[in-house]
Amino acid sequence: MNWLKSNWKRLLKWGGLSAGCVVLAGSGFVGARYAASGDTWEGSLEELAPADPAMVVFVPRVPEGRLALERVLDDLLAEPGLPRLESSPTWHKKMAPALGGSLESFRRETLAKGLLEADRAANEAGVKLFGDLLAEELVLCADFGAEGTEYVALSRVSRAVRFRWQFLDIAQAFFPTDPRKPALDYEDGVLRITTPARPPRGDEPARPGSTTLVAVLGDVLVAGNSPRLLNAVVAAHGGGKSLAGNALLKRSLALASPEQRKAHVAGLWLNLDRLRTQLEPEITPEGMQISPVDAYSSLPNSVVAIYPDILGPVNTMVARNVDTRPFEAAYYGLDAGDSTALRFDEWLLASEDRIRAQDYAHMRETWKQAPGLPSQLSLLPADTMMQVSFRQPLNVLHDSVFTPKERESLVGDFIVAMRGAGVQAQLGGPVEELMFAAAPRSYANGAVVPLGATDFPIPAFAIGFRCPGAKEDVARVLLEEYLQVQRGRGNKPGEEPRKGRASVVELQVEGRRAWGFEDQSEKDDFMKRLNLSIRCCLVNEWLLLTNSEPLLAHAQKVARTGDTATLANMHNSPFNALASRAGATLYVNLDQFHEYAGAPELAKVLRDNKYNTGLIEGRDPGDVRREIARQMGLDPADPKSLGDPGVDAEYKRRKEQWLQTCAIEGERYVGELQRDLLALTFLRDFTLTTTFADDHLHVQGVLRIG
Repeated sequence: MNWLKSNWKRLLKWGGLSAGCVVLAGSGFVGARYAASGDTWEGSLEELAPADPAMVVFVPRVPEGRLALERVLDDLLAEPGLPRLESSPTWHKKMAPALGGSLESFRRETLAKGLLEADRAANEAGVKLFGDLLAEELVLCADFGAEGTEYVALSRVSRAVRFRWQFLDIAQAFFPTDPRKPALDYEDGVLRITTPARPPRGDEPARPGSTTLVAVLGDVLVAGNSPRLLNAVVAAHGGGKSLAGNALLKRSLALASPEQRKAHVAGLWLNLDRLRTQLEPEITPEGMQISPVDAYSSLPNSVVAIYPDILGPVNTMVARNVDTRPFEAAYYGLDAGDSTALRFDEWLLASEDRIRAQDYAHMRETWKQAPGLPSQLSLLPADTMMQVSFRQPLNVLHDSVFTPKERESLVGDFIVAMRGAGVQAQLGGPVEELMFAAAPRSYANGAVVPLGATDFPIPAFAIGFRCPGAKEDVARVLLEEYLQVQRGRGNKPGEEPRKGRASVVELQVEGRRAWGFEDQSEKDDFMKRLNLSIRCCLVNEWLLLTNSEPLLAHAQKVARTGDTATLANMHNSPFNALASRAGATLYVNLDQFHEYAGAPELAKVLRDNKYNTGLIEGRDPGDVRREIARQMGLDPADPKSLGDPGVDAEYKRRKEQWLQTCAIEGERYVGELQRDLLALTFLRDFTLTTTFADDHLHVQGVLRIG
């Protein structure tokens, strides 16, 4: 005690010096880490991202993108037609699992609560979610494998976040150990966050926990579930390969101008060839495997078989001209400035090698056509159900797209007739474009009502050929050539066409000359009634062929007076927001489409075609009998085997089973189909324009809601 009294000044001196050293050392330690937090990545996020992912999402302004998404969701929730959409079978199968059941549950539970929880966690860490963490751009890269989706996301973070990150190695001693909370582990600059496993809940099975890996490289926060992709980012930070060097990505993004990309609240790039190797193939109705990337370029066989003479050629045109196999990459941009009219761009980049193949010669020839003004829109009524136009040379369509089967069809007959010498003499040059439009059946009331159970109820339609400089008589000559083509089907070379009772007659439509058919034959069938409804006339530069005199009268009146409502001049036309010139256009009015496609007559035709009681399990009865005989060890080529009592009994059993399937599944199919069609009325209309280039297509679209 006496020693303390005599030495207290010395103790204070050395104690103060020690404390000063501690403070100085601590300040140096903190200062060094603060200085380290000032490091930034001078390059772009693409220069850090993995070099070759299958998918990349770009969000250039995250707060703006978040607000746009919330605004769109809120407006969708306010739509009175939402219950129709969410009650459809397709919604339950495709969308509901991903959204947690409904759009409202996704908006209120998943999104809102997720953002609230993330914001709370950010506040506890002393940072702001959309200030310090997600204030700027975001780039997300993903691959799709057998184990699920692998992804890594990159975004800029503030210095406050980077400074706190510097102390994570010390803070790990205080990480929570509660098994009900996410487990944290920090090693070698990577924070591993593992959520606890979820036990079974009712019918839902147990779900294992998920792991997220987080790292900070300069001022870039990197987070994902894939060590492979995270390591690729770290390697890029050290000078390795990155997404910025991906030649395919650079070629894709170069297709969009800086102004176009700036207008997009989000962008999506797809490496289509990589996706083709990663996504599980789908099985077509014919039993063939096809990548989901290329699975949507043709009509179902059950639909084509309803009326092969019309839908067969249409399907071939779609399948051949909308074939996605030549394309190796795609870039999409979304403009969500108007939540009731979502605008988007799509650029499809063709493979330089594949597009030169002979299989795609028809595409190369088609893409050479310069874009044109969609003048057909000025002839079609505002309540048109659907219209599609395509600038494809007629010789390419006839020679390279159609096969002999399509040329010998109702649609093919008109294409062949257009190439006839008589029609060619009436034209002022090559046919530049083909157009098809469908209008409500009120425009052709009673003209094409089905006669039999399998007749296809056709709406009012118009087929148009753009023929600048054509003579008025081209319409008459086309119908005459068409009759000759129809009568000459199956004839031997040089054989004269058969005689017929049908002839071409002159008519008056809206004070103008038009032509149609007169048929003196006694039979009354679908083909005769369709022919008798046909009217043909040259209106401006369009040679129109239609089963609806009111539709032709509308076009004639517009051409004469210009004061009738059309697709082009209707209030707030969606085409106003798209390119003024195009190589192809598409418009679908979903309300009108539902009114036609949801008709009981069409539903019955679709059901009877898909569940045909005359077939067994959708197969030829003879094939089924031969299969049964083979399974029983009998010779399927021997007619006696096919009449064997055992074969006959098994055949009858399978036939009865198939009839029960047709009755049960057929009614279910009709119910699901009609609910899906009703759900489409949640949308107002869908519009596309496409422009062609030598190596790519640019599609602009507007999807209007409500």
